Amino acid sequence: MQSNESQPRPALQGHVAFFDTDNDGIIWPTDTYKGFRAIGFGIFFSILSVVMIHSGFSYLTLRHLYVLPDPFLRLSVLNIKGAIHGSDSASYTQDGEFDQHRFDLLFERFTAPPHTHMSFSEGVSMVRANRNAYDPFGWIAAIFEWSSVYILFKPKDGRVAKDDVQGILDGTLFPKLAALKAGAKKDE
Repeated sequence: MQSNESQPRPALQGHVAFFDTDNDGIIWPTDTYKGFRAIGFGIFFSILSVVMIHSGFSYLTLRHLYVLPDPFLRLSVLNIKGAIHGSDSASYTQDGEFDQHRFDLLFERFTAPPHTHMSFSEGVSMVRANRNAYDPFGWIAAIFEWSSVYILFKPKDGRVAKDDVQGILDGTLFPKLAALKAGAKKDE
């Protein structure tokens, strides 16, 4: 299932493309594990991420191919917009496009001026404000996503840069983080 490189892909597909290392349009749980390890997460958190992401979103992205859930819990890059869940930040449109205006509003609403960084508590406030009623899956997913971002950066000053959050949402930051981690390993 090759993607058509002549057409620009929605940001949500870009967000997950890093994990599709063989570029076949399918992300296996092992791909996600290796990707999380490559960008700097530990073994436990990488395994937890695989379980959370693939058990929660596999059927939503592959449902057009299968009536029953996929026993391998694979994700489809092409249909990743099916994984947009309630109680999220709404930084993606329903088509998987990045909504810059909505993203900027989140930082204006939940961070202190000059609205360029987000602390953990500001992120928690954002997650709580975006909760939909009767959406426990969405609540858990949103908490997991914000916690993952914060754990990934482990900011010394306690604040994650807005540009870094946007780089995660559009997928441009993952290759950079992997290259930094690979370079750090070479230096050891």
